[in-house]
Amino acid sequence: MQRSRARSRALAEIVGTLMLVVIVVAAATAFSFFVAAYQKQLQSQEALQHDKSLEKLRVLSLEPTVASTGGDTPPDIRSLIVEIASLDVNTITVSGIVLSGNALIEYNVTNAAGTALAKSECLNGNPYGAMNASCDIALAPESQVFLQFDLNPKDAPTTAANHSYYSFLPATVVATLTQQSVLDFEILTSLGNEFTQAFVPPVAIAGITFVDSQPILDGSNSYQPAEGGVGNVSIVLWNWVVSSSTGCGSGTSDDCGDFSGQEYELPVPFTGGSSYEIALTVVNTESLDSGATISYELAAS
Repeated sequence: MQRSRARSRALAEIVGTLMLVVIVVAAATAFSFFVAAYQKQLQSQEALQHDKSLEKLRVLSLEPTVASTGGDTPPDIRSLIVEIASLDVNTITVSGIVLSGNALIEYNVTNAAGTALAKSECLNGNPYGAMNASCDIALAPESQVFLQFDLNPKDAPTTAANHSYYSFLPATVVATLTQQSVLDFEILTSLGNEFTQAFVPPVAIAGITFVDSQPILDGSNSYQPAEGGVGNVSIVLWNWVVSSSTGCGSGTSDDCGDFSGQEYELPVPFTGGSSYEIALTVVNTESLDSGATISYELAAS
């Protein structure tokens, strides 16, 4: 009887030991799976961060098209062509483009020769239809492309057939985009990078000096803010409009004329007892501009 009890206790101890071994092995196996999964997740995150850090995209230039309708002053920007370059050896997926705080919905992508490469498909071919889940654009490695946006208001097209690449911005936003606007571009990628570039108009400063009673228009104090644009942005045009109620030395009420140049010597002296309005518009290499107007009154002799 005692031997039977002893054998039962021994068997129970063996079974208990085996169960403990099984539990330890199971726990160790589960822990190893957890560690492996964690390491895999960590490696995936590190690879993503590595790819994100290598992603390079640069905005190279801006080309606006303007149109004046209904006496717009200054003219509205109707379309934009933005040149961008991928500096990555991998494909970059552009997931969104924001202009001055407003998302651009639809745009064309072309190469330097003007050949269409892609078009965003956010609208599923219908300007009033449901948005697609994704409107990503893939940029080939180390490529240079042009993004083209039509900035007509979102209510301009009436059917799917008569729209091409409308940006679908609200009309109130489109009306504020002019050659004198600061244009902030933000390009978002699928990896979470944000590449930004601001295009800033120049600052016009009009002046007038006299040499032997001969008036000289002086726009040399006009300048391009350092933070605006890409590369060496500079003023390339100085356009003047001089007008007077009594004319410009001719005794008529005609405008004195339109002139150009950083400095311009008027062909005739001002007439005594007359007042003059001198308007200067300066334009930079990105076709953005600003204006300044001064008044000058010449006392009667």
